[in-house]
Amino acid sequence: MYIVKYILISMHVFKKIILFFYLFIGSFAFSQTELGLFMGTSFFHGDVGYNSLNFGNTDKLFINAKAAIGLNFRKNLNSRIAVNFSLKRGEISSFDSNSEDLFITQRNLDFQSNITEMSSNFEFNFSPYKIGSEKFNKSLYVFTGISGFKFNPKGYYNGTWVELQPLGTEGQGSFLYPEREKYKLFAIGIPIGIGYKLNLNDFLALNIAWSWTLTKTDYIDDVSLDYINPNLLSEQAQNLADKSYSGFEEGSQRGNSENMDKFGFFGVSFVYKIPKKSFCSQINY
Repeated sequence: MYIVKYILISMHVFKKIILFFYLFIGSFAFSQTELGLFMGTSFFHGDVGYNSLNFGNTDKLFINAKAAIGLNFRKNLNSRIAVNFSLKRGEISSFDSNSEDLFITQRNLDFQSNITEMSSNFEFNFSPYKIGSEKFNKSLYVFTGISGFKFNPKGYYNGTWVELQPLGTEGQGSFLYPEREKYKLFAIGIPIGIGYKLNLNDFLALNIAWSWTLTKTDYIDDVSLDYINPNLLSEQAQNLADKSYSGFEEGSQRGNSENMDKFGFFGVSFVYKIPKKSFCSQINY
């Protein structure tokens, strides 16, 4: 009986292994590779500018939106799941003068920064989808993953944009504030987004997508903590750290370190399906 039971268990495990390899090989048998060109806009949400996002006022995001461009490389594992590697570059900016909050408008800060993001995302199609298919020619999809991004906030001063990180506007790098180290200009983020895929012909498709990157830095806009003694700063740093008309006292709130900054992209991608080379086409007769 023990031998019979062992054989039955072994056959059950063997069937599962066969099924796994069938599904695994089937996925890569479908495997489709795509290249895409992204064109759209980039936007920001943080301490500086209009920082209250509610349904009905998301148009505020696009007040200072700038053009963005990018490249996508997608590997479809099956008709539902894909892995997307992307590189995007845009410019973000924000101005306290755009806010409807009295404290923010009095603070009167501003910033702009180029932002370059490289990300790896898993995508899920709500409907089966494949470029070149007449039946599976469109789908809503969602995605998330991990990214690394580079930024460099600048403030407007005397007719030009000045890099803020070297100035230590909140005491970063000062021996009087040893806990406030100079923030890095590279950080990690988690992109989340939603989009729509639509075939144009057998090899081309159009993707429309909206994404946010949730970050672990609060210094994309150079604002996070409180005002320090202005005498510790250079003249240029003083003017960029406090642009209010009345001036804030040392220790007054400047930003909110509890809310991390985030940025996003919205736009379209023109996607090209890379044709597979047939094994038979490589045979010379």
